[in-house]
Amino acid sequence: MGVQAKAESERVSATVEAARTLRGMSVAELARRIDADRKRLWYVLNGQREMRVDEFLKLCVALRLDPRSFVSRKMVDDIGKRVFQDG
Repeated sequence: MGVQAKAESERVSATVEAARTLRGMSVAELARRIDADRKRLWYVLNGQREMRVDEFLKLCVALRLDPRSFVSRKMVDDIGKRVFQDG
């Protein structure tokens, strides 16, 4: 994982963790709500495992977070430059 991707991953995990804490929800309760293994979720939230897309979306639903809020204009522009650099 590149430096920028790692930073984005850490930002997502920190935002999800902050939302969990704000709602007073334990990791065990959040894991139950998204039907995930508690230990795996703890590792994900602490940056020791990569978050899968399905986990991300379930976490967003359980914590009432808009998945689109994680996508910045800069991210879209950077991806667009890489995708369309040949054309």
